Amino acid sequence: MLKKSLVATLIVLLFFAACKKQHKLDPKVKDLISLNDFDSISVQELPFSFAFDKDSILDYHYTLESFERRNLIDKNAKLNTYFSDSTTFLNSENLFITDSENYPYIGEGYFYTRLPNINDIKVLVFTYQNTEEQETLPYFELQTIDENNKIIDKLILAGGINYDCSWDRQFSIDENYTINIIDNESCFDPEDEKQILTKTVNTAYKVGNDGHIKMLISEGAI
Repeated sequence: MLKKSLVATLIVLLFFAACKKQHKLDPKVKDLISLNDFDSISVQELPFSFAFDKDSILDYHYTLESFERRNLIDKNAKLNTYFSDSTTFLNSENLFITDSENYPYIGEGYFYTRLPNINDIKVLVFTYQNTEEQETLPYFELQTIDENNKIIDKLILAGGINYDCSWDRQFSIDENYTINIIDNESCFDPEDEKQILTKTVNTAYKVGNDGHIKMLISEGAI
């Protein structure tokens, strides 16, 4: 009886722990903006691309504080509440960042730019930075949002780790909403003073008319 009681207690504790974790990921209440206000937000026309400048990384050019100083983000913007956190990479994306205990990121995100609508679907790009890891560069993430302001799909467009084992992701989006992403990873061997375990992965995605993001092709080289 004692053994059965302990097992039952453990199951209950695991159940409440799972519920607590799920509750942590529940979406925030959105501070909605009016349709007119949303239509007044400028649109970043396609094609659109981004890649980290390696020299600027060393100058701490890419931080949320730097973005705020240059008016690239507003930490009080209402559109920030549309951000959905806890985004994961695809199972096929075996990247260094997924080994971090702070992945996936849970926290605030900040509106960066608006892309052209797909039918009545909003397409927004957010940025965020994991302050728990100083070596982690800001992420850029595309999220599609339906007419009821519910998240349809999302994709991490860019990010990086500037450390002994580094990761760098850059992207380009064409006029047809085909997204090309390049991931570069490598580790530095301090004894031989050279890069090792170099890997480049090229992946193409398509944002459909329904707002869902589908992977088209992935090619990796080790």
